[in-house]
Amino acid sequence: MNLTAKHLTKIALKLGYLVREGKRHTLVYHPNGRLVTTMPRGKIKTGTLAAILKQLEITEEQLRRLL
Repeated sequence: MNLTAKHLTKIALKLGYLVREGKRHTLVYHPNGRLVTTMPRGKIKTGTLAAILKQLEITEEQLRRLL
């Protein structure tokens, strides 16, 4: 999958997370204010994507349905 931070930002917002975009990274917060993950801007590599999905507590199948 060729995903960018923009794709994952949209998914995080659909799941109810709060998103804050910086110059180099996008920060994703749980609604209670706890930092969940940091995503680099641009293309996201496979291992990084797996870690982000684990931190967002979704599977690849759920990711595909949300896209």
